[in-house]
Amino acid sequence: MRVAETVAALIAGAILAAQVQAATPADAAVKVLTQGYVAAWNRADARRIAGFFAADGDFTNPTGFHAAGRPAIGGFYARAFGAGYAGSRGGFTLTRARRIAPDVVLTDGEWSIEGARTPQGGPRPAEHGSAFAVLRRTSEGWRVAALREQEAR
Repeated sequence: MRVAETVAALIAGAILAAQVQAATPADAAVKVLTQGYVAAWNRADARRIAGFFAADGDFTNPTGFHAAGRPAIGGFYARAFGAGYAGSRGGFTLTRARRIAPDVVLTDGEWSIEGARTPQGGPRPAEHGSAFAVLRRTSEGWRVAALREQEAR
């Protein structure tokens, strides 16, 4: 009986280790994408932000503006930076990540923007809210398939 218990424990340990190892690339991808997105925001790099999206990815901002595809997403961010968001500081805190398939992860988080200006140059109040994203492994690596943001009230 002792040998059977030991074998069962080893099998359970191997299964758990395989699950942990399988989760590691997705966990790392979530971290890389969220940190890279914020770093690109802080550099006002619209092209880099768009590059974090899948080629067919899409985005909806808190006002309901929707952009689909990297060119449209990059164009949105370029216009936002030109309208006073260049020089602002973005922030993101991941609150949840859940793998729903081997190549798909759902994330929830809290975003913030401080230091933005109006198009006339005056200060904008700090903004913050929540975000939901679907991350998908593509031939280019992990990318944002869909991002939805809402402003906190």
